[in-house]
Amino acid sequence: MSLFAAVLSELSAGRGVALATVTAVGGSTPRHLGARMAVLDDGRTLDTIGGGKIEHEITTAGREVARGGRPRQVRHHLVRDLAMCCGGWMELVIGPADPVVCAGVVDAIATRRPRVLTTSTADGAMALVDRALPTRAASVHDGALHELVAAPERALVFGAGHVGRALSPLLASLGYEVIVCDDGDTGALDAGVPGASRAIDSFAVADVERALGPLGAGDHAFVVTRDHAVDERLMGELFERRLDYLGLIGSLGKVGRFKKRFAARGVEPSRWDDVHAPIGLDVGAETPAEIAVAIAAELVVRRRRGQRRVGGWEPR
Repeated sequence: MSLFAAVLSELSAGRGVALATVTAVGGSTPRHLGARMAVLDDGRTLDTIGGGKIEHEITTAGREVARGGRPRQVRHHLVRDLAMCCGGWMELVIGPADPVVCAGVVDAIATRRPRVLTTSTADGAMALVDRALPTRAASVHDGALHELVAAPERALVFGAGHVGRALSPLLASLGYEVIVCDDGDTGALDAGVPGASRAIDSFAVADVERALGPLGAGDHAFVVTRDHAVDERLMGELFERRLDYLGLIGSLGKVGRFKKRFAARGVEPSRWDDVHAPIGLDVGAETPAEIAVAIAAELVVRRRRGQRRVGGWEPR
């Protein structure tokens, strides 16, 4: 939803802006329901609806709308109509950007007050509704696309060492609000962490919650510290929160020892069923950069395929 902040800035500068929104798809397509890009009156674009000939056509039509032309609906089979190789079809609506709605979207995200954005499939007219959707998934009904407008999901990276510093910018690029937590004893936070919007100088979950509020739905925790004892303590504290994602770095041997120790303390073994340990997809990662990619890839699978658990993985 950061696109709306950029659009609002262009509107404030007196430029005409059209918004092109994907309202229906079928088969193999480069982007999916709710994907959106802005087209300025000078032909410049913000974001993408997939590139290729479809984006070229949308850019041409969007520039006309941005200059005051009527809203447009576009529907193409990507192979038959445009000779693209994707194999599916896309339907889009192009309408003028509304500064009031754009400002409302930006405000809803900044204040962490969820709202629903509706986009008419007929003319692209947008409106905000003061209610929340049960999921973040977009849907089309009653002649409009319905999307949840909410603050980005939070990613709490415990550990600002090699893996944490490689992981944070990747998570930020995926749209997460990244908060890095470290005790600061090694000076890991002194130079800042790329991608992190905030740093908290503590490994204690209680300190993190004093700074951010209670952890729960929408929060993702990544335990990647330099100290196994700290990892173990953090896991004990994070077990008590119902997070969307909890991952622990380490070998199968380390994870096995942790499970035995927690079982001796009375923690049900089934509690580990929702923990991603070892963290990330099993792609043979070794370096911090590779481990960060494996973790980010796991999150993409969860987001795009709706899989809460991602088991063994093989290239397809």
